[in-house]
Amino acid sequence: MDHSFVIPVYLSAPGLGSLIESLRAQVGARSEILLSSSTPSTELAEFATRYALPLHINSQRMGISADWNFALAAATTKFVTLAHQDDLFENSYVSRLRTALCANSGAVMAFSDYSEHSSQGPRARNLNLRIKRALCRRAFGDREYISATRDKERLLSLGNPICCPSVMFDRSKIPDFRFPAGLHTNLDWMAWLDLARNPGGFVYVRERLVSKGVHADSATTATIANRAREREDRTLFDALWPRPIAAVLAAAYKLGYRANHL
Repeated sequence: MDHSFVIPVYLSAPGLGSLIESLRAQVGARSEILLSSSTPSTELAEFATRYALPLHINSQRMGISADWNFALAAATTKFVTLAHQDDLFENSYVSRLRTALCANSGAVMAFSDYSEHSSQGPRARNLNLRIKRALCRRAFGDREYISATRDKERLLSLGNPICCPSVMFDRSKIPDFRFPAGLHTNLDWMAWLDLARNPGGFVYVRERLVSKGVHADSATTATIANRAREREDRTLFDALWPRPIAAVLAAAYKLGYRANHL
């Protein structure tokens, strides 16, 4: 076994059963599935028992980055994926991304394209997804792999096109990787930027191998409503561009928020 799915569960998890079933359906995968949480509940314990999954409890509630870092630390395998509780995975996800990582020996992570779904079913194409695919094409062109810092920063300079649960890490190459504290919605974007400025390449798998769950109670929806997403986007753009350009980019990027409304 060389790959782990770790599911960081926060509070209630109505989609958890569907997620676990999609992870169990991986074709030819040698993967373990782990649960982790800083908000344990009877419901979660019942899920762990029903599916015979290890449950790791973080006794300290210190925010989303601490939860994700605790989840990463629970896995001991070479390859690790953080499977968010509202999402679903195609059954070729593990085999496709593991193959891509092994074919590019300098890669520290691989990620795939993704789609979205809500309680009404699959969602139609939207502006947000079109923008993110365009950002990936802009950086990768016809390539699957990039390793130069300028190419990795180019990927991230106009927004965050990397869907966090689609990422498979090679932890043997980045054992000290952590998501940064202090952010509520853009901690993954900042983490990718930190990785981009260090040795190690990124692999982009163009198949849509993850479906991201979008609903009114999601953390993303909440951060859009309270404008935390807007403030954090501006912080990231300010770190990448002169302030006048950053202001224009942040305003343009905000148009993609409409895709999160159901």
